[in-house]
Amino acid sequence: MSIEQGTVDIIKTFAAPVAAVFAAWSQETAQLAWGDPGPDWQISFERFRFTVGESDLCRFGPKDGPTYLNENRYLEITPDRRIVYASTLREAGILGFSGTVVVTFEPADGGTRMRLVEQGLYFDGRDRADDHREGWRAMLEAMAGYLKDVPYRAAG
Repeated sequence: MSIEQGTVDIIKTFAAPVAAVFAAWSQETAQLAWGDPGPDWQISFERFRFTVGESDLCRFGPKDGPTYLNENRYLEITPDRRIVYASTLREAGILGFSGTVVVTFEPADGGTRMRLVEQGLYFDGRDRADDHREGWRAMLEAMAGYLKDVPYRAAG
């Protein structure tokens, strides 16, 4: 048995207001759009409860391949400022990752500067920080495309 400890720390600036970027994290349909791993993969939520003390349960994986189960339990949600959640990732019922993710939002250059920090433990070679880093980078690029394609309207 082995344990790798790792940190993913990514800063990305989006050409969208803070409220729009925060909404992309807080809405199930948005997460399904920008979190979709690609055409040969599938993703679905069994549960989506973006509320402190509640959790999301998401299944994803390649068609005709292994299915991953990702559970995120929300520890803090400060609208338009910060999201903190504990996360686990399992394949075939076996824990491969456990950690904490913090996402912060702040206005910058007419858009939003978002920082994502994932601190985790990766078990038995089933997962690695480098793989998570690349996965997050791809999803955040997809989020940028999603934010361009979905016009944001301020509440009011």
